[in-house]
Amino acid sequence: MVEAFAGSVSRDSWESRPSRVVMSTLRVLDLFDKYSVKGTFFFVGWVAHKFPDLVREVHARGHELACHSYWHRTVYSQTPDEFREDTRAAIRAIEDAAGVKVFGYRAPSWSITKDCLWALEVLAEEGFTYDSSIYPIHHDLYGVPGAQRFPYTHRLKDGHSLLEFPPATVRLLGQNLPCAGGGLFADIPTFVHSLGFPQISRRVPREYGCLLPSMGT
Repeated sequence: MVEAFAGSVSRDSWESRPSRVVMSTLRVLDLFDKYSVKGTFFFVGWVAHKFPDLVREVHARGHELACHSYWHRTVYSQTPDEFREDTRAAIRAIEDAAGVKVFGYRAPSWSITKDCLWALEVLAEEGFTYDSSIYPIHHDLYGVPGAQRFPYTHRLKDGHSLLEFPPATVRLLGQNLPCAGGGLFADIPTFVHSLGFPQISRRVPREYGCLLPSMGT
């Protein structure tokens, strides 16, 4: 369901295709149990609807459930109304599966950019308390260059606010380089991750530690 395949694999065909998400997620859960690690799992709503037992299993093992859209469409390809409808559908699927409220959001392909910051208003209005979508890097498809690298608060209209947890970056040679998330784990040399994670651990405020986002599902 990655965006790179969106033009070749229609969403109408998802139902008929083999899925590895349950097996793969259970392996991750077992690994987390082995090392006593807790994380945030950003579920695509369609996955939560099709595999509600998986959502319940993640929750039962003590991990946070969060939202990764319903159809995994980029935010900037949608209108505000379409984005709201997609987000509400995802919330329903995840919350119906596990019986818990969802507070966190991560956009498909980090696609909240300068052109669609209105999405933050929608998220706050829909009850989210934090976002993890704004990547402070240069990229041809996403990113907000110059955005802050560490957690901060968006001050929005009507008194709303939203915590932002930027995807992890490392500062190297005068620029921000991505060091976490999705396909970037495979695309970026290991030494970049090794440089970045200690920087994040030292700088992230203690009061935000319990909310640090991990991997999308």
